[in-house]
Parts: sequence; structure tokens; C-alpha cells
Amino acid sequence: MAITVSLTRIYSFSAAHRLNSETLDERKNIEVYDKCNNPQGHGHNYKIELTVTGRPDPDTGMIISRTLLDKKVKSLLHKLNYKHLDNEVSYFKDKISSGENIVQYLWDQLDTHIGGKMLYHLKLWETNNNSFELGR
Repeated sequence: MAITVSLTRIYSFSAAHRLNSETLDERKNIEVYDKCNNPQGHGHNYKIELTVTGRPDPDTGMIISRTLLDKKVKSLLHKLNYKHLDNEVSYFKDKISSGENIVQYLWDQLDTHIGGKMLYHLKLWETNNNSFELGR
């Protein structure tokens, strides 16, 4: 019987963004997004919990090299770290940089880089009170 094992790693990055919809007028943007609609933006110290799953390799006993996983994840997070997402990350040029869209962006990028079905669960912590999750 083949077993499947999960590995969860935690990473962090800091970024700024502004919640603002081009389809809403100024009053409605303020009503919907409140202080997060600040024209200068605001920042977060994001934390992500990333879970990969698979069968342990018989030679290493691991489902993935932690060094390789760290390298791939940190390469992506480097593109976001200390950036204003709306102004410096092309994905958010036409998408609102909400937590929901940020976790979707991370999932899409990591799923491609880590290798398909190996990515099992992703949780993005925006604040101690707000988190967003995707999973298989």
C-alpha cells in the first residue's frame, strides 16, 4: 500500500496594495473597502502556509527536497517582497489585489513551479484576523 505524506512549510513576505475597483465610483470604493482604499496604499506582513503532498522517495525518504522547495517558493516571493502589488506586479494591473486574488496568484504560480498535483493546500495570512485558503 502506497502512502501519501504531506509537508507544510511557512514563508513570509511584505508588500503594499490598495483595494480599489475601477468599476466602482469613489464613494462606493470607500464604502466597500474603507481604510484599505487609501490612495497611497497600505502594507502587510503576509505569511503563507504551503502544503505539498506525495509519496516519499525511497532514496531520500522525502516527498520533495526542502532545499528545492524553499528555492522555488522564495524565488516567487522575491518578486512580491517589498513591492506595491498594484504598481509593480503585472498580474495585479487588471485585478484587484484582494487577499482572494493574491492567494489565487500564489497558487497558480506555485502550482506551475512545484509540479502539478504536488501542491495540496495554500493559506495566505494577511493579518491575524484575515486569511485566505485554496486547496485540492
